[in-house]
Amino acid sequence: MRFDYPRDRIFSRGIGLVLVLVLGGLGATLGGARAAAGGAALGIAIALWLEHRSRRRTRRRRRALAAPFPTRWRELLFERYDHFDRLPPELRSRFEDDLRIFLAEARITGVEIEATEELRVLVAASAVTVSLGWPDYEWDQLGEVLLYPQSFDRDYAFASDSDTVGEAAGLGTVILSAPALRESFEDPDDGYHVGIHEFVHLLDVEQTHLDGIPAGLTPTRSREWLTVMEKEMERLRRGKSVLDPYGADEPEEFLGVACEAFFEIPLLLRRRHREVYTILAEYFRQDPAAWDDERGLSYD
Repeated sequence: MRFDYPRDRIFSRGIGLVLVLVLGGLGATLGGARAAAGGAALGIAIALWLEHRSRRRTRRRRRALAAPFPTRWRELLFERYDHFDRLPPELRSRFEDDLRIFLAEARITGVEIEATEELRVLVAASAVTVSLGWPDYEWDQLGEVLLYPQSFDRDYAFASDSDTVGEAAGLGTVILSAPALRESFEDPDDGYHVGIHEFVHLLDVEQTHLDGIPAGLTPTRSREWLTVMEKEMERLRRGKSVLDPYGADEPEEFLGVACEAFFEIPLLLRRRHREVYTILAEYFRQDPAAWDDERGLSYD
């Protein structure tokens, strides 16, 4: 994520000019010169508000990046998150910057549980993992992250007998079970990560429906993905896949578990499901299997 967007100011001024012309013209049509002046003034006021909002975001992000990255956060990530360790130095530096910006702007709320610094960092690390390869990406569709002390049911009530530990709900809300989130960072080789899974679902919020196709793929790549996904879901049903069986339920869940595997067990995914890996590496603009090659890792 960037801290300065000059194009936002250009956009706000352009919108202001359009509004001045439109509202001023409408005012002139309906009420003469005085109404025209009022409409133009309203357009200018809206443009100034948009520009103020853009500048405020820039100042907030500059403040977030002004201080050195907290040592305790870096130690937590190295200790708990293998993906952070595998990142090349330049991407790790960007990861740290994006994480600070995310934490400066995202609402992360505990529900009958404290949203501790540890949990906040783990939430941010989940989101930043997904978007790291897209320097201009903003999590604008994210409304709030709710942390629950346990699993929950379809009515979002606590339910210890439920298997639901995460959901990208309406209005850009992400709900995560805190124990499941912590578990996601404990074993780097299990292909399980509820945080990554739900933030991948959140990418689809701007689409009309969840269809299991990564948001933003070209039409050609989308068709390729659909073909690969159908084949791999059938492999899952036959027990011939390294992916979580949950991915066989629905196309959108296949996408979620495939992305978990991409960041958790990239070498194994590349070996056993190369077409899936290739499309996701191009999509995320990240190559974690190659980074593991550099570390001398392998799956025997």
